Amino acid sequence: MQDLEGSVAVVTGSGGQHGIGRATASRLAQEGARVVLADINQEALDATVAELRAAGHDVLGVPTDVSDLTSVTKLADAAWEHYGRVDIAFLNAGVGGGGSLFDGEMTDWNRVMGINFFGVLHGIKAFAPRMIAQGTPGHILAASSGSGVVGVMYQTPSYSASKAAVCTLMECLYAQLRDQGTQVQAHVVLPPLTQTGLAGAPEFMSHVQKGLQNGGVVTVLAQPEEVAETVIEAIKADRFWAYHDHEADERLTGGRFARDIAWQDDIISKRAQSMIGRTAPDSYLWGMA
Repeated sequence: MQDLEGSVAVVTGSGGQHGIGRATASRLAQEGARVVLADINQEALDATVAELRAAGHDVLGVPTDVSDLTSVTKLADAAWEHYGRVDIAFLNAGVGGGGSLFDGEMTDWNRVMGINFFGVLHGIKAFAPRMIAQGTPGHILAASSGSGVVGVMYQTPSYSASKAAVCTLMECLYAQLRDQGTQVQAHVVLPPLTQTGLAGAPEFMSHVQKGLQNGGVVTVLAQPEEVAETVIEAIKADRFWAYHDHEADERLTGGRFARDIAWQDDIISKRAQSMIGRTAPDSYLWGMA
């Protein structure tokens, strides 16, 4: 899909002022897409919808709890009823969380897995069958994280586990869409550390960055708009991995993420070597120092 003009896109978790979802919804609208924004926060959602409409964009806001399949199904119903089709579904909604491993507490685990993992699964169930039935090119994207794919932030096990599960789920979706011969593509979005409200206020992410760096992690703090550009490029190029590589980094940001990309490439190599050699995962755990 090269031209997004006139397409219909749904973006979950897109109400927050400083989020990747909002930035991507805005970027899709700039490309000429009609956008359905979904968020559990009604006030934030209404404000974002009003701002995009004031800029002349065709958008619809639907309050949605992605952890509830019925709510996500109603989101899909609203999108098809209003626009008659969906071409892009970006299952972006997510939260941070720790999750203890050594007590009986499950509240944080249930919240994080309910939003980060089941939110994606619910989106696939609600949107994929109808997008396949359209018989037109389409894109289903889900937000994972480097902490669950190329390394592990072991201090936040619920978050890391949920994001690793999202990656595996989307790999399964890719293969099942391929086997069905559909025109719908699956994509995994792997944002670098981004200045969002994931850890609370956006400014707190600079502290997360420092903590990672103190643990030996090379990390550059991205802005949501930079991640949104990567998402758009992945859609247009039909790339499974929506991820900064050196070519795109040089072209879009003048090589701002070069050290971050090189470090993660090294982590991927160490993880592969660890698996081949059946050694312990110390070589690729994030924040190991």
